[in-house]
Amino acid sequence: MTFKIELLAPIINRYDAFLIDQFGVLIDGEQTYPGAIDALKHIAQSGKPVVILSNSGKRAEPNCNRLTSFGFDRQHFVTVVTSGEIAYHSIKNQLGITIKNDARVMVLARPGETSPILDLDLTETNNPRMADILLIVSRDIGMNRKDYIKLWTEFNATGGKCYCLNPDLNMLTPKGITFSAGTIAKLFEQRGGDIIWYGKPYQGIYADALRFFNNIPRDDILCIGDSIHHDIVGGHAAGLATALVRQGVHSDISDGKVYNILSGLGISPTHILRSFSIT
Repeated sequence: MTFKIELLAPIINRYDAFLIDQFGVLIDGEQTYPGAIDALKHIAQSGKPVVILSNSGKRAEPNCNRLTSFGFDRQHFVTVVTSGEIAYHSIKNQLGITIKNDARVMVLARPGETSPILDLDLTETNNPRMADILLIVSRDIGMNRKDYIKLWTEFNATGGKCYCLNPDLNMLTPKGITFSAGTIAKLFEQRGGDIIWYGKPYQGIYADALRFFNNIPRDDILCIGDSIHHDIVGGHAAGLATALVRQGVHSDISDGKVYNILSGLGISPTHILRSFSIT
């Protein structure tokens, strides 16, 4: 099975605004994808707004800074909307209502990664038995599935709340594709956990992003991403056109397998691109 691969330039002319995924489309975590900086510049110079839509557990500003550190021009996108930013405001609004002001929080993240709720003055703990809240921000590569299941068993006994700030099931690493924060949350869910999810494909992140587009009709907005289960499913559910980029998280599987996944989900992207590049 092969797909009709389209060129990006003609597609840009058909839409008035763009939601573009960060990891897997613009960067792979280590470097920019070839042509991505110029493609984003091309869209910006056409006068069409771009919002970067990311399942990053970090807040928006660190992600803006990350993109500029990779060479992207800050003037070429309106903002970055992240699942971490949405979760931050949700948790902040619940303080003193459904979340105690003195709640103890355990953050699951990469070593050295700053907590996205740092300025909420909640008490952080490394002991799952002492936590009222468990935040799944990112995956620590040094931990395997059994480690996370053991941690969940200990936390679950507290009756606390669990929030997943990054629903991505897999992530790109220098050594290839491996499971990500979303898979950790799924492991917890399979064991009876009640997980509060933020990010793609859940619709809250789309509602937040669309407010930056000044009432541009949904038919004129294109979501570009590399993940079927997050970018394509989420964009489709939001009533938006979608473009699947055949790089990133699905780059190691055949067109036939991609077709089977899409068929099983009963959806199809509006466009399929080889890469996010004008050339």
